[in-house]
Amino acid sequence: MVKAGEATDKTIASLTPHLDKGDILIDGGNTYYQDTIRRNRELSAQGFNFIGTGVSGGEEGALKGPSIMPGGQKEAYELVAPILKKIAAVAEGEPCVAYIGADGAGHYVKMVHNGIEYGDMQLIAEAYSLLKQALNLNNEQLAETFAEWNKGRTEQLPDRHHQRHLHQERRRG
Repeated sequence: MVKAGEATDKTIASLTPHLDKGDILIDGGNTYYQDTIRRNRELSAQGFNFIGTGVSGGEEGALKGPSIMPGGQKEAYELVAPILKKIAAVAEGEPCVAYIGADGAGHYVKMVHNGIEYGDMQLIAEAYSLLKQALNLNNEQLAETFAEWNKGRTEQLPDRHHQRHLHQERRRG
């Protein structure tokens, strides 16, 4: 994985002399969408295709397949779609890949996704703090509360890690 920003620009610059017109570059890093728009325009002017791709899933995604959010030239996406679909997670029998749109759309959607996820994590941290400090819940009570909250519609919130941590803390006393 190449670090976002200048390192990505340097990597692209080192690759372009070895590319043929029509070749496709995919940036699957956590790139700022405005950089993706700029790179797409620069590479398109040189005859190359560029797909800025949001990738989500963390450690589990690395093992079981990520959610993939590609943006860029639609024609280039169509060429790599079979590959992306093979490596993506599967939900309800379908690969978790969707063409998002032109230019930086894939990285823009990933940025919005991250904002929502980080907001969820902040909410969980604040709920933990309130329950622990204001209501004086112990670790066992906290683990039970979060386990109950994690049933049903809130099951997909990113608190599984936090819940495991609480159970470990409960065992320690």
